[in-house]
Amino acid sequence: MLLAGMAGYLWLKAPYAQNEASVVALAFMSLLQQERMEQAYDLTFKRQGELSEFRDFAKRQLCTRSPMRLAWFHPPQSNGNRLRRWLHGRQLEMESLTARFEGDCLISVELRLDDMGRWRVHSFQSTAG
Repeated sequence: MLLAGMAGYLWLKAPYAQNEASVVALAFMSLLQQERMEQAYDLTFKRQGELSEFRDFAKRQLCTRSPMRLAWFHPPQSNGNRLRRWLHGRQLEMESLTARFEGDCLISVELRLDDMGRWRVHSFQSTAG
């Protein structure tokens, strides 16, 4: 019984992986690095203007072609936090998440849910350390 209680406690405190948001953020960064701007633009809310403006902005923000790793999401969310939200009848997903990529430089990608419940890129930028 004690072992089950400990396992449950550890699960509640464990960070939630944000799998769906991770897939979108990783795909977006990969498409940018491959200069596949139309496909990257399709993953956005298309608020950055027309495709040509998006392309110019992306080229200014993309500071490396080297592989980058998804380091973390902000705000962090635990399995216990999601369970509490579910028990209180609240939406499980956060309204906005920021994915931080690290490599030769740092890039932040803000994701938000669209009207159909899919994660979309709201904004992105290279950032200082």
